[in-house]
Amino acid sequence: MSLSWLDRLTLFIHPQRIVLERQPWRGAATRQSADVALPASGEADWQPALAAAEALLKAEGKRGAALRIVVADHFVRYALLPWSENISGNKARLAMARALLKNTLGDKAEKLEIALDHPAFAKNGLAAGIDRQLLAGLRAAAKARRLRLTTLQPRLIAELAARHRQLVDGWFACLDAEWLTLAGLCGGELVSLRNHRASTGDPALLAGELAGLLAAESTAPPGAVAGKKLFIASRQVAVPILAGGWETTNWPAAIGGDAHA
Repeated sequence: MSLSWLDRLTLFIHPQRIVLERQPWRGAATRQSADVALPASGEADWQPALAAAEALLKAEGKRGAALRIVVADHFVRYALLPWSENISGNKARLAMARALLKNTLGDKAEKLEIALDHPAFAKNGLAAGIDRQLLAGLRAAAKARRLRLTTLQPRLIAELAARHRQLVDGWFACLDAEWLTLAGLCGGELVSLRNHRASTGDPALLAGELAGLLAAESTAPPGAVAGKKLFIASRQVAVPILAGGWETTNWPAAIGGDAHA
């Protein structure tokens, strides 16, 4: 009998490169990757990434293995859900998330499948929306290869989960190729979130952009994140140096194979 069902796979979906990490039931971990083509005219930005992921799973995925999929923040739209005693339960929180995303994205929000976190009582929550067709394609690819899909989550959520013991108070920045996600935490609670395309990949200019975001978000309601503590997880991006007394801790990205590079 094959023991491939004991294997654990992690598939990272990114607009430029797909990475598949395999941890066999015994022996060393391995990693395979594939470049992603640019979208053709009329294609959604995620379609070439899905095609590359399907091909990589077909070539490298062992039937019966457990599969975890992590989606780059480029393909995710987040909404910070402020705590309210009048909005409780998944149905009401989902309605709030849809309203917030529609206010930001307009009709594009209708294409998203939205997932909610489960925050502690009286704490802010987080909603994440990913294109329904992308999610359907990833699930179908796993099923076609007879893989056990155990988790499908956005990169930010995966990174926060991997670092939750260290991320209590301060700022956490996920830097990626042409993308910047910035989260502010107080007492382990998410109080601020920005997720958008970075204007540059140049470290000096990126430092200025990141400093500007930190300055703006530090004074925004519902309250400033205390201190100048910044944690950075970077994928294939030079970590910028911030002036102004920032205490910066640099981590290899927990997702996408960089920690093993």
